[in-house]
Amino acid sequence: MPEAGAAKTTRPAIPGRLPFQFTAIDPSIRREIIYHHASDGYPLSGVLYSPPRGDSDLAVLAMHPRGDFSRHYLAPYTALGGFAFFGATSRYLHNDADALHERLLLDVAGSVQWLYDRGFTRVVLMGNSGGCSLFSYYLDQASSPPELRHGEAPSGDRVPLGDFELPDVAGFFALAAHPGEGAFLLERLDPSVVDEADPVSANPKLDMYDPRNGYVPMHLGPSRYSADFLAEFRAAQVARCERLDARARAWIEEARAHRQMVRDAERFAALPPGEKLRVVRHSLVRRYMLIYRTLADPRYLDPSLDPSQRPMGSIFSFGRDPIAGNYGEGLARSMSARGWLSTWSGLSSRASLDKTLPSVTCPFHLCNALADMDIYPGEASTMFELARSEDKTRSELPFADHYLNPHGDEGRRLGDPRQRCAEQIFLPWLRERWPSSAA
Repeated sequence: MPEAGAAKTTRPAIPGRLPFQFTAIDPSIRREIIYHHASDGYPLSGVLYSPPRGDSDLAVLAMHPRGDFSRHYLAPYTALGGFAFFGATSRYLHNDADALHERLLLDVAGSVQWLYDRGFTRVVLMGNSGGCSLFSYYLDQASSPPELRHGEAPSGDRVPLGDFELPDVAGFFALAAHPGEGAFLLERLDPSVVDEADPVSANPKLDMYDPRNGYVPMHLGPSRYSADFLAEFRAAQVARCERLDARARAWIEEARAHRQMVRDAERFAALPPGEKLRVVRHSLVRRYMLIYRTLADPRYLDPSLDPSQRPMGSIFSFGRDPIAGNYGEGLARSMSARGWLSTWSGLSSRASLDKTLPSVTCPFHLCNALADMDIYPGEASTMFELARSEDKTRSELPFADHYLNPHGDEGRRLGDPRQRCAEQIFLPWLRERWPSSAA
């Protein structure tokens, strides 16, 4: 029989397979499918997990910009530990091609409010991976006076956050958190791209996958990149992001200008019929960007850069050399111009921890996995310093990967990192601050 709350494993783990989910839980845990709404009325759903005995007055909320946290691996442990766990989905579930993080904050607000309306007196945010920057952005805006909150997305789309209630929360637990989707991608944009329309165009001087720059195929050993190459590489990543942002803003402005022409009744009426048709169509179009080569970070192949317990590679290359993911699947492949600016642009997105964590003042804990191939110890240290909470603590999970799977023989010897995180870190942190009568 599997241990209560533990995932049932019947075959070797496949990298990337059900990374946030479990396959079996203790049947004594009470589960309820919830249909609720974002603050602007957008329909949402989730699963509420309640302790087997008694009711907790505290609920843990988990949400990701696009991932499904309704079956998060911490849910069973949290419920068995005496606290409710609400895994809520967002309006951009499994598809963030047009995602506005400003609207996602209304999903968070609606989920928090639903928990208070249900009778919980305290809500703790559990920000896992991209859920951390989402929740940090929420806390940043919730702590601002309504008149100072963002009223529109970076694209100019109206999202009047000051018109909505953004309920307070009791605490914030960050788990395997990255600096934000845009900040994350900025350090993975391949700066050697010469032509955005050509997926294989490359400036050899900026190509981390060129042997002349220190690249060694992963199966042959580590790569080594010089300090001069890295400085040029990072600067060129910013330059590429600036070009992508400029294209997105140009497309947005083009559509906006044509909408203004349609609204100018006198001017529009004077246009020939064919021109009217053209103007209307241009006012309606939402252009999408096709973005190639988004898996280029020298830290993937050079373990001397921000050293840790990680193996070489990336969680997005599924066990292969990251060159395969860079030219293959990648991240943010297809994005609307407005979705790019709000979510995946490292220069324009507001959902970035360096911009928002300084607003966090509630009890805060940061737990990072030391064998994470995509988040590094130096980044975790920076995140921890950014939070202004008086009550802030930090922990590390040795030999655990990003999804809290064990890495190597040492990881297996230490035991399931998910169980270690829940029973040795997360639940003690909750109980110390908010004891539960259902424990």
